[in-house]
Amino acid sequence: MSTSALFAPPQMTASRTPPADVRDSLRARLEEAALNATAVGAQVLYDGWLVRFAHSSAKRARSVNVLGLSTRTLDERLAYCSSLYARHGLPMVLRITSIGPDFFLDAELESRGYTFTDETRVMCMPLAPMTRVRGDLQFLTVDASRFAAAVGEMRGSRPEHVDEHRTRLQGLAVDILPVLAMDAAGRCVAAGLAARDGDLVGLFDIVTDPGQRRKGYAGALVEHLLAEGATGGATTAYLQVEPENSAARALYGRYGFKDCYAYWYRLPAEHAEA
Repeated sequence: MSTSALFAPPQMTASRTPPADVRDSLRARLEEAALNATAVGAQVLYDGWLVRFAHSSAKRARSVNVLGLSTRTLDERLAYCSSLYARHGLPMVLRITSIGPDFFLDAELESRGYTFTDETRVMCMPLAPMTRVRGDLQFLTVDASRFAAAVGEMRGSRPEHVDEHRTRLQGLAVDILPVLAMDAAGRCVAAGLAARDGDLVGLFDIVTDPGQRRKGYAGALVEHLLAEGATGGATTAYLQVEPENSAARALYGRYGFKDCYAYWYRLPAEHAEA
């Protein structure tokens, strides 16, 4: 199975020249910004592929990201990356986007038995100054350590994943705003992070305490992060969400977010359960 028809890679000519809509500069810039906001310490650039090795629960931090067309054969690239992941004790994962640049890669991986999994939609919206109206929450800007600990607690993450999350955030070159939403009793009820990259602001790690859901806390936090981004000069906001997460997509849609492009993962059959 491949990604939905809406985001399926277009049919290509032998010249591999993508159609104009795929060359859209905003989509390319969003992809760059998202990679910058999820940068890891251990990575290798190999023949147009950015190969990441973070011991993270997030696949985007431990996957091959296709940045450009390659000169080596696909089998050679796969063998090389497979050996790298084996040395790092990780399963090999390839991240494919609907905006290319290699529009043949997904089908070639599928023909080799690579499993399709975890489609994600990148949503974006023009950003204008916002008015924040909810007054029953306090929004605390915290350091990466406290933020990662709070997010990990709400997600039920393993300690090593919390440590990796903290280290990754501390190493980012882009500006980040890690925020905890506190209720009147001083409890952390939600968390979220804004990553600023030029005129773009990305929302990451939006999570609500499981016992505090359906109270509007996530929406209030999104409003706060968007308002902060607009105040800082950002003109476009983006985020990433699974297509089956209808509640989150409905929330983001209310603020004007719309699907921009998609990405998904391919795993070797022997790693499909990893």
